[in-house]
Amino acid sequence: MKFINHVVVLLSLLFTSNTFALEQKYHESVLPVIAAFKMQDKTAIAAHIRYPLKRQYPLPDIKNEAEFINRFDEVFDDELVAVIGSSNINTDWDKVGWRGIMLNNGVMWVNTDGKIIGINSHTAKEQAFAKRLIEQDKQSLNSSINTFEEPVLDWKTASYHIRVDDLGDRNYRYAVWSSDKRPKDKPDMVLFNGDITFEGSGGNHHYTFKNGRYSYILHVTVIGCDTSPPGWLEVYKNDEQLLKERVISAE
Repeated sequence: MKFINHVVVLLSLLFTSNTFALEQKYHESVLPVIAAFKMQDKTAIAAHIRYPLKRQYPLPDIKNEAEFINRFDEVFDDELVAVIGSSNINTDWDKVGWRGIMLNNGVMWVNTDGKIIGINSHTAKEQAFAKRLIEQDKQSLNSSINTFEEPVLDWKTASYHIRVDDLGDRNYRYAVWSSDKRPKDKPDMVLFNGDITFEGSGGNHHYTFKNGRYSYILHVTVIGCDTSPPGWLEVYKNDEQLLKERVISAE
């Protein structure tokens, strides 16, 4: 299965190498993380995670240390553990504004408190798990929208249930129901040919779908603070904003 991580794709285009050495004041945050991976100490690594650790939908987020240790081999294979454990504090890590400290081209992100806040890669084991979840996901949907290559978003706001799916080659489809309906119900609206726009180097991005004079924009938070929502929906008529709602549930 082609399990695409849009964040990694973007970052690989933005950064070919880190040209600035990590400031000395951040070494004390990163060095214990490197040491934990060098020792391959799952318990120590788990203590360096900021929970919940987000995984790309349809993979469930990792909620706590016990779950992280149980799912460790899904998230990290031997190659990735070795890359992190052998990384050079002076050449492989870089501070990227407010977003945090990244390893290489954004493979992993750490905040200034030494907590891992993002892992932007997928092992073969995690990809296989995702494939099984996608097949289950398709069975839960109305027959009019249960054909796609990859699910992208499954969100709920106060008023709506929203899905975005990739039909293949980044051909994005938007489906929306009122909050009182089920996924098995026919969507209230389906739009095609959505665009994706990345917002800087942290991976935050948004999808835009057009319907005549109306625009539906889904902002996705990849790197944010502890209180950041998973994202939010904005609806515009021409340039006038008609709606802005935070995501209150993200699968």
